[in-house]
Amino acid sequence: MLRINRRNSDSGERVLFETRPRLIVRLKSAIFKFIIVLLLLYFFTTIIRYAALLQGSVSTIVTVPVVTGTTYGVLIIILLLLMWILWNILSWRSENYRLTNQRVMVKSGVIRKNNVYMHYNKIQDIIISQSITERITNSGDIEIFGGHDRTSLILEDIPNPGEVENMINRMIEGDDSEFETNPPEEPQSAQNNLRSKKPQKPEKRQSVMEEYDKKFKL
Repeated sequence: MLRINRRNSDSGERVLFETRPRLIVRLKSAIFKFIIVLLLLYFFTTIIRYAALLQGSVSTIVTVPVVTGTTYGVLIIILLLLMWILWNILSWRSENYRLTNQRVMVKSGVIRKNNVYMHYNKIQDIIISQSITERITNSGDIEIFGGHDRTSLILEDIPNPGEVENMINRMIEGDDSEFETNPPEEPQSAQNNLRSKKPQKPEKRQSVMEEYDKKFKL
């Protein structure tokens, strides 16, 4: 997600780039949980059948509602996994990486909102790390180190980490010319009115010698 020159009217701060973590990388644990849910639903009747066989074998020793307990247990596990998946999705939605013309910002938190940032003049070093999955999905982690007590800011699973690093380096060097937008174009009708109001220059009349030379050259 790329947004250019979204201006904060209060401070004059412009948003140059805005994105979220790569969805498929950040939600890989949620995908794994969803697969477990599908497997539990698919083998639900088989699990209950084995629970009934187990209850038949232990009913002579103790009276334990194995079938009922197993049914409730599987349903509770499925419900907890679905809630966990929903929490993962909300966490991904709440996480936001933003580059402005003044600083790098990381916003996160579903219930408790966190807003961490670092100004470009405080940045001392940038490190990019990529796992195999992140290389496949063209994402990675960018760790930004500041000069004060080696403070750091981490942009996890950010798409196109190389391009984002180049943007940060350009902003550190003060080169934000590529992010400047062109001035708004005037409406076509206004342009036509301006053209009609412009004084027409008289055509330059050829001298007698030029007409004479042209006549004989032809």
